[in-house]
Amino acid sequence: MIFNSMGFLIFFPIVLIIYYIVPKFLQNFWLLLASYWFYMSWSVSYGFILGSLTALTYLSGIIIGSGSNAAWVDPREEGEIAADFSSRVSMRHRNVTPETVSRKERMQRHALIFVLMILFSVLGLYKYADFVLANVSAVMSRLGHDMSIGGLGLVMPVGMSFFLFQAAGYLIDVYREEIPAEKDFIKYALFVSFFPSILSGPIGRAPMLLPQYTLRRSFDWDKVCEGFLLMLWGYFIKLVIADRAAILVNFVYGNYHGLKGWTIVLATVIYAVEIYCDFCGYSLMATGAAGMLGIRLMENFDCPYFSVSVQDFWRRWHISLSSWFRDYLYFPLGGSRCSVLRRYFNILVVFIVSGLWHGSQWSYIAWGAINGIYQIIGNILTPVRTLILRIFGFDKNVLNLKKNQAMAGSMRVYDSLAPRSDVVVPWDTAVDADTHYPTGLFGIRKAGRVTFKGVRMGMLKLIRIVITFVLIDFAWLFFRAAGLKDAFLMIDRVRFDLGLMELKLQALYNLGLDMKNFWLLIIASGILFMSDYVKYHGGNIRKWILARPMVIRELIIAAAILVILIFGIWGNSYDASSFIYFQY
Repeated sequence: MIFNSMGFLIFFPIVLIIYYIVPKFLQNFWLLLASYWFYMSWSVSYGFILGSLTALTYLSGIIIGSGSNAAWVDPREEGEIAADFSSRVSMRHRNVTPETVSRKERMQRHALIFVLMILFSVLGLYKYADFVLANVSAVMSRLGHDMSIGGLGLVMPVGMSFFLFQAAGYLIDVYREEIPAEKDFIKYALFVSFFPSILSGPIGRAPMLLPQYTLRRSFDWDKVCEGFLLMLWGYFIKLVIADRAAILVNFVYGNYHGLKGWTIVLATVIYAVEIYCDFCGYSLMATGAAGMLGIRLMENFDCPYFSVSVQDFWRRWHISLSSWFRDYLYFPLGGSRCSVLRRYFNILVVFIVSGLWHGSQWSYIAWGAINGIYQIIGNILTPVRTLILRIFGFDKNVLNLKKNQAMAGSMRVYDSLAPRSDVVVPWDTAVDADTHYPTGLFGIRKAGRVTFKGVRMGMLKLIRIVITFVLIDFAWLFFRAAGLKDAFLMIDRVRFDLGLMELKLQALYNLGLDMKNFWLLIIASGILFMSDYVKYHGGNIRKWILARPMVIRELIIAAAILVILIFGIWGNSYDASSFIYFQY
């Protein structure tokens, strides 16, 4: 069962109705039953694996958290929490000598390491065993030892990478005393298995989710409407854009030997749209479904293709995974509070591990390494780029997103770090530092008078966005290619047989999509771009729709449903389980 299947369209309304009918103390239990039904619809055996790992991490959390001073403070209205940080958590983040660690703490640390080894060993067995065996066999053959090692042929339970990372993060938070161990098994089991997010995230964090399961949720028409609109937008970008783009991309990547290089360039650009719409579409459906149930999930994408650097891109792309690697791998390795060489090593390790997380292929490892190298080179060249820009009259902080809001876009964290009076805004309008910017349609911040400084800053930002997209899109080629060899062959095809002289409008319609579907893809992608543009500039189309009179609002929703039904990719050739991130 998957979100864009008929089974889910029957399953979810039933779950939603009963959820708000049953007594509130049974809400979590009902969601847990629904989540296991949803997950076991793929395979009954998956439910037993999920239940076993849930029981293991639940008991481990209690052992690791015994004697902890961490405590929950009353949940806020949004479902967020604040932990009692008078515990030993502050010492966890300092260099603690072995003499200061008690025997009990050492046992807790060993317990954490042991359980994490079990979790990641299970993941490795399902995901990487065949990859390792195949490479060992290849190495032995090269050394003259003709030995064929057969693969284990294990099929990884769908979503395992996501719910194991979620459980591992919970255990680490308990060990650090950032949260207390959860004693309520039903609540914890729901945290691990919550059906909107179990298959492809967002990867939830215990400090955000567990308190929400403590609260009793009442029916809220506004939240249900907002969640439904999120799901509709997710369906639109998945069915109308991603699945249509996949037809062209699959055709070119499957037949690149007989095609010109320009088709590979086009398909790779369209693949950037496909993977964004595919994964962001699922995340929006998950967030919307959870929102209708009164549960708020983490935002997973924030206008990634408006990023002004590769580092900025990874703050906006798959935010739940990127932040997981930051908090549980990059920081423990030393983060940026170490020597320059060690910091670069940490970055490279994180991105190579990220590549491995996405798949057991050398092309995924290469993709991760490329993104890590991008960041290292970007850090090395920052002083040079700043010096060149200063020659052209830009401020010394022009590349610093924390101090130059004009480069920060929709990353709200930067707004709180930089006083409005100290930043350069693209439109150079005079606004009191204590007031909000004036807004227009959809809540977009209004531009003031046009100035040379504002135009120059806007041009610099546009150039950085384009360069960042080109770099990210080049890396996507390795991500999408069938293997590392195919990726290099495709690059050679682009280098030596680009074939621009044969680029004609009619040739675009011979790549899997006819003329109507090709231009429908372009128009729908334009709608996506405008939506992200509105969001990037502080607007919110969803809230604007919800604020309209009921008749207009319902007409917009009806029109959206009609567009999805008419222009979505359906039919006998359609695979309802073909979300890209399900394989990870």
